[in-house]
Amino acid sequence: MTTPLFVFAIVGLLAASVSAEKVRTVTPRATLNYLSLPVAEAKGFFRDESLENETIIIPGSTAIAALVSGEVDYSGAGGSGMRAAVRGIPIKAIMFQTEKITWYLLTAQDVLKISELTLITMVIEREGLSGRDVTRVAMPSRTAASTFLALKSGAVHAAVVNGDEALLGEREGFHTLVFIGDLFPYPFQGFLATDKKIAEKPGEIKRWLRAMIRALMFIRERPEEAAEIAKRKLPLLNMSQPMLVEAIRRFVRALPDGVPGLPSQQGLKNLLEYDVKAPLKIKDEIAPERVLNLRLVKEVKEELEGRRRSSFPQ
Repeated sequence: MTTPLFVFAIVGLLAASVSAEKVRTVTPRATLNYLSLPVAEAKGFFRDESLENETIIIPGSTAIAALVSGEVDYSGAGGSGMRAAVRGIPIKAIMFQTEKITWYLLTAQDVLKISELTLITMVIEREGLSGRDVTRVAMPSRTAASTFLALKSGAVHAAVVNGDEALLGEREGFHTLVFIGDLFPYPFQGFLATDKKIAEKPGEIKRWLRAMIRALMFIRERPEEAAEIAKRKLPLLNMSQPMLVEAIRRFVRALPDGVPGLPSQQGLKNLLEYDVKAPLKIKDEIAPERVLNLRLVKEVKEELEGRRRSSFPQ
């Protein structure tokens, strides 16, 4: 009697794998900031949505070109993508992983307080200095190693880094002074899709969004297990398990409460101001619908919030 059941189970699994829709998602780097993708793959969240995701690492404008050409389905080049949308490229941001930027302020060994710095205008002005005291130094092709070298050599006094890089820097003797995400809401790590896909495949996009949002909530709620996945799936520097867990917790500080994915109205206002208008030197207001299409992520968020309420009745 067990053989037919076994056969039916195998047939069911094969049918599920055959029906899975293949999608390709691009991210600019393979870092903890994009741990949601390997988590969604490892925990079967894409599979639950009848999707088979392939993650590809492509930086910047090349990722936008791949998205527009149809070579990939989703791109994590949120900032450059929105600026391209303003110029008429038919793409829109469909979700943002975080409500805050994920940066920490890492300082040289002899810098112990904000008032000693000549970097990061907003942080410095909060401490009573003038923006005229700020000197910004661009570091092309920045890596953790190049950042640490610049700090050690005195070329810069401070640098903005992600949580995992801040931990590595602390191991080198540098200081983490502040989580810059606490300044104000600033949605970060946006993902994009083409106008064509949004119009023709909203159901697929919602399934992809659902898997990604579930992964973000898993990372927040189970950082130890997320760290195990990161260790297996990401080319991380020499980090112990406790360091990975702490790095994930630092990333999680940028997530909103509840179901992530849909930024706050104030966050969207800041995003358009500083990530679109300022870099392009645009003075006029930009209509959000020129660069954003958040209808589908709003629907997914409401659906998941409904599930959470039904799971935890008042």
